[in-house]
Amino acid sequence: MTALLLALCLGLAVMLSVLLACQWHAARAWRLRHAAGAVLQAAQAHSLALLHALPAAVIGTDHDGVVQYLNPRANAMGGLLGDDGLGQPVTQLLPLFHDGTPIDAARQVRDCVARQEVLEVVRGAVLLRHLDGKRIDVQYSCAPLAQGGAVLLLHDVSARRRAEQQLEFIAHHDGLTGLPNRLHFQIRFEHGIAYARRHQGLLAVLFVDIDRFKSINDSLGHDVGDQVLTEFARRVQQCVRKVDTVARQGGDEFIILLTELRTAHDAERVAEKIVAAIGAPFVIGEYSLSVAASVGVALYPDDDDDVNALIEKADLAMYAAKRHAPGTCLRYAARMQTQSYSRTILETALRHALERNEFALFYQPRMDLKTRRITGVKALLRWKHPELGLMMPLDFLPVLEESALILPVGAWVLATAVEQARSWIAQGQMLTVSVSLSARQFYQRDIARNFAAALEAAGVPGHCIELEIAAGILIERSQNCELILRQFRQLGMAIAISDFGTGDASLNYLKRFPTDAVKIEKCFVDDLGKPGGDSAMVRAIVAMARTLGLRTIAGGVESGEQLELLAEMGCDEAFGYHLGRAMAPEGIEVLLKSSEVIQN
Repeated sequence: MTALLLALCLGLAVMLSVLLACQWHAARAWRLRHAAGAVLQAAQAHSLALLHALPAAVIGTDHDGVVQYLNPRANAMGGLLGDDGLGQPVTQLLPLFHDGTPIDAARQVRDCVARQEVLEVVRGAVLLRHLDGKRIDVQYSCAPLAQGGAVLLLHDVSARRRAEQQLEFIAHHDGLTGLPNRLHFQIRFEHGIAYARRHQGLLAVLFVDIDRFKSINDSLGHDVGDQVLTEFARRVQQCVRKVDTVARQGGDEFIILLTELRTAHDAERVAEKIVAAIGAPFVIGEYSLSVAASVGVALYPDDDDDVNALIEKADLAMYAAKRHAPGTCLRYAARMQTQSYSRTILETALRHALERNEFALFYQPRMDLKTRRITGVKALLRWKHPELGLMMPLDFLPVLEESALILPVGAWVLATAVEQARSWIAQGQMLTVSVSLSARQFYQRDIARNFAAALEAAGVPGHCIELEIAAGILIERSQNCELILRQFRQLGMAIAISDFGTGDASLNYLKRFPTDAVKIEKCFVDDLGKPGGDSAMVRAIVAMARTLGLRTIAGGVESGEQLELLAEMGCDEAFGYHLGRAMAPEGIEVLLKSSEVIQN
């Protein structure tokens, strides 16, 4: 009985163990299934979070290109709200263009799925947003999915495109004026030549240069110069058509391409229009500036069929205009090539003229209008060229200025003038010798010290030398003009201001700087004695100078009537052809020895 009970208990225990084991396995299987579901749900939630967080538009489609999924970035990029795009054809959802051509996005999806290849467009793709039609530069790709369909990824690269376009603009345009630069112009010119060759057309190159722009920079500073360049560019652009190109060649030089011309006269008319447009005053801050431009014109195919050769010939024509008649335009002519070559030879010859003693000073007599006697002379430079004979300053002074040869030649002029003054002093003639200074000389380092050395070496008192300085030089605010002038005055030298009334110098400059005299320019004197001539400017300058305690010196007197009118107005001194042309020192001495009072 006991054994039976033990066996029964053991059997029950085994059955209970089996039941418990089955329950534990069932519970464990349930827990595993539940955990797997939770993991799957978590993975799906995590994947969705990743897709939502991607900085790109993600669009899932079926194999026909019907949209099944859109992340928030895709909704925003497409200009959609919520799930509005689901179930729509991807072509309708994404109005894409590549280099201006519409793209069938659904067809691309089908091709991608059929080929099982990734399609990618890196550049030139644009999306037009539905909401506001905004243009968005995009980079996109289409990749096949294993379970069918495809996924499209779109990146907004508008900011990168803008940066690239800005860099490209900077590389091909002038930073100051915004005009195309030399490189960009060359590209457009080559395209223009190719088009003209195919269609047997006519085009022109205009080379434009601002006359005496350096004096604006030297006298008013580079800030004013930059504003002049900007306004100059604006006016030139208004003179041409949209199909034409205006570029800044560099400095104060501009170059223009005129395409689709009918006749050569069309180009010349545009050049004349530019000259006229630049002629109006440039109002820059407190200044009203008179600016002029010289223009050279060369035509394809009449003058040449090569890009660089046409630019060079337009440049030559511009320089020819600048030499003969600044502020005008000239068409290229074959003789200009020879003249340019001659200019090179001229500069080379000038470099040796000083050492070969080819320069000479001539002197034009200056008369005191009260005593009617010669009291001074104006020193004028001449070049005794071994082949060309006696050359006037206008033929070579611009070359001296541009090549900086004016510095050694200017030093020679002063030394020679001082030595001549010493010679006249020895003869008992205390004449004032007037010497003109260029901007380059005026701003030369230690200019006053060099003048002092020249005076001391000759033993000549400073009051025998008068320095004639253009008013425009004194306007340069970045230079200490007043200090330089005071150093001249300490040497005893007189200071006369020329070009007053023809430029931008105002009365304030005469009041501010230590000066002794004002020169009345020939252009004002010319009106005296002529029918309808205006003497108001001369009278105003004389009255102003008298108020400030300054002498007045009239230049370019060519008749006795002009001389008498100047004397009547109270002008102090005068010189010009009526009183005597420039002559060698011996001629002045003969004039002085005659002791004649010059009458009209």
